[in-house]
Amino acid sequence: MLADPQTKNTYLVASRQGIYRVEHGKYEMLIAGCYFGITAQDGYIYCFKTDSLAAAEANPNCGSLLRHEFRDNIVGEAEILCDGLDYNGHQIDFFDGSFWLVDSGNQQILEFDSGWNATAHPIGPPVERRSEEDVHINSFHGRGDRIFLMFHNGHRGIPSEIVEYDRAFREIRRTRLASTGCHDIVPLEDGSLLYCESIKGQIAVVSGATHKIDELYTRGLAVSDDEIAVGSSLYGVRASRQMLPGFVTFLDRQYNRISRLHLPAAPTQIRRLDGHDLSLSMPR
Repeated sequence: MLADPQTKNTYLVASRQGIYRVEHGKYEMLIAGCYFGITAQDGYIYCFKTDSLAAAEANPNCGSLLRHEFRDNIVGEAEILCDGLDYNGHQIDFFDGSFWLVDSGNQQILEFDSGWNATAHPIGPPVERRSEEDVHINSFHGRGDRIFLMFHNGHRGIPSEIVEYDRAFREIRRTRLASTGCHDIVPLEDGSLLYCESIKGQIAVVSGATHKIDELYTRGLAVSDDEIAVGSSLYGVRASRQMLPGFVTFLDRQYNRISRLHLPAAPTQIRRLDGHDLSLSMPR
């Protein structure tokens, strides 16, 4: 049995080892497996499941979207919503009546309707994976009539970019960040954008202040009205990342540390369970 899923300051954390339920002083694994995107809505956990790199290289279409009922403190069996997806998917989110997946491996965003049929929104032409043309989109955020994407740009050898589009995916604005390899986009109440400046172990506001978390690699960011949860981990070669541990650090809204929790796995995405979370395109 699990604790009340509506407990204040409770989070879902996706990782390459499983999905964890996290509070300030404790964690528990809910579901074992290799996961990147995660979100929750109306008594269900939604997640993007993939496989280890070695297995994915043999079967690159091993990605799947799953839904688990999460009611009366019990996690239900997985319902497959869509499978046969490219293994290199990242964030998922609900926005504007659709369900969205960052299809990093194909440089596109997939928009799913209520029947789980996908429309692809190509962000660039198909390129060789991890080539110098691969922007490696890793984060999505929809707000109003705008869509924001994070271009990792590590393979291109240039700083990351947050690119703003209209609802038809016409580019509006492109903002170059201070470092390559950044993750997560969270619009704050004043309209500024908070993100993980991963390789510097910090979070940062676009054209604003930076806030050091540790000497590790920051990834995973959730923001409520009273606190911020940030994931961080050791950074290793791709083949070993499934074994690396990590942390979730909790800050108040003035960026002062409240507490810190060690996890057996490195966070890939963090969502606040009650939905009061600015990292969601449709926060409650």
